[in-house]
Amino acid sequence: MSARRHLALAIAIWAVLSVAGIAAVAGMQILPIVASEEARVVNGAFVLLTVVSVPVLMFVVVAIVYSAIRFRASDDDGEGPAIHGHGALEVGWVVVTFAMVIGLAAFGTIGLLEIRGDQRADLEVKASATQWAWAFEYPDLGVASKELILPVGRRARITIVSDDVIHSFSVPAFGIKQDAVPGRVTQLYVTPTATGTYGAQCAELCGLGHTKMVTRVTVMEPSEFDAWLAQQRQQP
Repeated sequence: MSARRHLALAIAIWAVLSVAGIAAVAGMQILPIVASEEARVVNGAFVLLTVVSVPVLMFVVVAIVYSAIRFRASDDDGEGPAIHGHGALEVGWVVVTFAMVIGLAAFGTIGLLEIRGDQRADLEVKASATQWAWAFEYPDLGVASKELILPVGRRARITIVSDDVIHSFSVPAFGIKQDAVPGRVTQLYVTPTATGTYGAQCAELCGLGHTKMVTRVTVMEPSEFDAWLAQQRQQP
């Protein structure tokens, strides 16, 4: 078999495996739970990275396996013939990888702007971290809670502060994570899309009680959230 036929056959195998791999991962949900607009964007980024990586993975696998099977030597004849550079292949490799990097960077920038570009929020929440607990205040509403309560479909801005060491506020179901740094105020945005109860945790090692620094996040219908606010205001 000529070199061109070997190349054509390897390319055909690569194309079939790439298409099959892309079809298997495209549209899948990589995050276990997608309960916010931000998690939807993050999950989409993971899916795109996986889709892009499939042809690259198949290229490496096919090149190694095909070469090992079709060009294996029956005996050791010493060193093989010298391989010289291929200008067109080198230029093509640089152009394709450059285009992939720029395309992924543009996609990531669009996703970041979608998550944080809009500075408007329907709800203000202050999350305070201390060894080893979370506390939440709603400064515009005059209430506080040991758990994070949010209305579904409303965009919330959560400002995060720390009273002692570096912590990190993470809600995996929302696809959000933000460090709490002493002496600084950080913030993140979240728009819940599904009612329910989710876990929140500290994602930065912060001392002996780090593993116990967890809390609940409850997403309610707006009417239920208003009723919860009224109940909180009645308490001393």
